[in-house]
Amino acid sequence: MPYPGEARAPVNERPLTRRKIPGWPIAAALAVLFLYFYYVRVVLLPFVLAGALGFILTPLVEKLHRVIARGPRWLAATAVYILFLVAIAALGYWLIPALAEDVTEIAREAPKTLQDVLGYIAPGGKLMIIGAPMNTDSLTQGILERARAYLLSGAGLALASGAIATIFGGFLTLVLLAYFLISGPAVRRGLIWLVPPEYRDQLHQMTRGVTPMLRRYFVGLLIVVTYTTTMSLIFFGAIFRISHAPFLSILVGVLELVPVFGPMLSMSLVIFAAFQEATIGLTIGLIVFVVVLRLSIDQIVGPLVLGQAAYVHPIVVIFAFLTGAVFLGVLGLLLAVPVAATIKIVLTHYYSEKPRSG
Repeated sequence: MPYPGEARAPVNERPLTRRKIPGWPIAAALAVLFLYFYYVRVVLLPFVLAGALGFILTPLVEKLHRVIARGPRWLAATAVYILFLVAIAALGYWLIPALAEDVTEIAREAPKTLQDVLGYIAPGGKLMIIGAPMNTDSLTQGILERARAYLLSGAGLALASGAIATIFGGFLTLVLLAYFLISGPAVRRGLIWLVPPEYRDQLHQMTRGVTPMLRRYFVGLLIVVTYTTTMSLIFFGAIFRISHAPFLSILVGVLELVPVFGPMLSMSLVIFAAFQEATIGLTIGLIVFVVVLRLSIDQIVGPLVLGQAAYVHPIVVIFAFLTGAVFLGVLGLLLAVPVAATIKIVLTHYYSEKPRSG
């Protein structure tokens, strides 16, 4: 039935028809879309983070909506959003003072730390650089003066602008998360509407395999980061009592988001911190803890929470990680493994179908 005021079509007029859209225009449209995302990659990160958080929290919204069956969905989404904000505020209230203290102390101790590092490299106080002997004290002073001049030359303003942009991006992520939680179904229907109708059945079939894998991957990654941070905080702070335990623990946990290279960098940072403590027993204990933590993540926690659906060969992970970083920067680092795993599932689904004859 036509809408009110809409002109009625003549009875004998045949319905409008169109040809099925072939694959190459869709491939061209996807290529253009990728180039567009490449040029606007700077502003994509809040949208991706909010989308990932909304993707993780949506099942909780649906469960709460089923509990309050007579209430509107937006009420359940608002309740979950408020709980999320409360959790973030509580975490920030507990962590921010400790992190601020650690960062201030690290900045204050930077000259001594740099001198200690050079002392490990050149115990005698002399270091050969391009065949010329250098005194470690004068080298430390020169590095610090260059760093100070670099910050005063405009880099400091760039860092301040980056900090402001990060704060703004955080608030934007929270605003976008509210929209994704409250109007998530409408957003999903709008995205499906963009796909030509003749391909929507195939899209639904593929998303049935991709959606659970992606949700399990994101939730599992969150569990791995939380596990790593918690265990590091317990051992660094309560057991080993090393300096800057909160800052180091969070850094080790966040580096779990970076495939392959993140764990390697976190192990190097912990070993460096162990050498800074200058006790052999503590150094050995920290190294043993790092090895055991790595084994527990790779052999127990990771396989349990991530499963095998998202498994991608390490060579593919490294390639995806590096190419993602080149094309999309930080966003590419975060999306490298999910995109690679999604491509794997889509190809597995496509190749499982029998090709049409003729």
